[in-house]
Amino acid sequence: MVATRWSIFGVLLAATPLTAQTTPPPAVPDTAATGRDIVVVGSRAPDLRKRLDICIAEGCRPDKDIAITLDLAQAQFEAGHYEDAQAALLAARHRTARFAKDYPVAVANLFHATSIISAHLGDPEPEWSNALNTISAMKAGMSEKDPRVFIERIQLGDAYARAGRFDEASVQYREVAGRAHKLGMIETEGLARVRYATLKTHLAEQVYAHYAPVARRAIDAILERREPEMQPMVESARQLKIQLAAMTATDAELDQLIARYPTQAAGAPAVLLYAPPVLMTPTGQRRPNGTAADSYTLFKLNPTTVFLEHLDYLWIDVVYTIGTDGRVRDAHVAGQGEQVAGTGDWPDKIVEAIDARRYATQAMPSKGRERYTFTSNLTIKTGTRIPGRSGIPRLLRVDLDPRTDTPLPEQRS
Repeated sequence: MVATRWSIFGVLLAATPLTAQTTPPPAVPDTAATGRDIVVVGSRAPDLRKRLDICIAEGCRPDKDIAITLDLAQAQFEAGHYEDAQAALLAARHRTARFAKDYPVAVANLFHATSIISAHLGDPEPEWSNALNTISAMKAGMSEKDPRVFIERIQLGDAYARAGRFDEASVQYREVAGRAHKLGMIETEGLARVRYATLKTHLAEQVYAHYAPVARRAIDAILERREPEMQPMVESARQLKIQLAAMTATDAELDQLIARYPTQAAGAPAVLLYAPPVLMTPTGQRRPNGTAADSYTLFKLNPTTVFLEHLDYLWIDVVYTIGTDGRVRDAHVAGQGEQVAGTGDWPDKIVEAIDARRYATQAMPSKGRERYTFTSNLTIKTGTRIPGRSGIPRLLRVDLDPRTDTPLPEQRS
């Protein structure tokens, strides 16, 4: 049994989702377009904990141990128990990290998941050490030229992007693309180039004059490629080109851009073509066309004191339906952490931003579900050894399974 990638791995900074990451909700009947009939499944954590305990007691293989642990951590994360998820992952790392040579992919997945949950907890040291360890784990059991090692290096670039270290992310993507090109690894090269172009496109949402030309050159370079292996990346570049054009488009022009994109077949992933950026505070910058829906600002000035005092457990889940016309309907908060109440109207702003998205037209409606978490990195305060929050908010987003609702938090004594 081989452990697969943890399903919440697609995380990004406080902005919109990566264009290359399409939302893969299953098709739903037309009658569900206005209903909120998501099945509540409750928390799976207790059952998964029992399975893991049995696995450990029986001395199961490391990859099976990791697979069950990842499922457990996923369930704990969805229930809002971030520390429990981190503890489960760290315990599994202690049990299995030494088997990286025999199970490089499984162990790398474990490190990757630990890095992601550490980011949600605002714990930068394990976030970065585990992001780096994913590469070490892969190299322990396979050649440094193996495409999967290159993929992990791309994921390291994603980690830089999550942390707002955009220059380091750009360098990582370009180095992978250059080396993959020399080795004839066309598909891997294309993936790195798409990540680079995606990053520049998102930065153009905030500083258009500087980043839009860079993004346009990166996108056009991908569109010029004709190799069969590159065609999925060419399609992603077409999506990026529409997103970049949408930044200066009127509503009528945006409608035309979306109308020219092919309709997605039933069951195919929903393709995001336009999403206004979500910003912490006003930047004073407007998009070149000056429309009212330039962006959605979470705070008018600075975050409130109440907000900053509760950055440990500020999370919400937003669910929505994507209609056949590519417009979002019925976006609403389906679950939230206990301390969200009273911290401002930022959840409403996120819902409004999602409601303004535009997807490609599709044969059947589909659903989406996303988790948004506010945190703040832990730092050591000057003159003490006591860690405390930096006070600088950090917003992270992940896709969750749209077929289930947010589990009810387990009662704790």
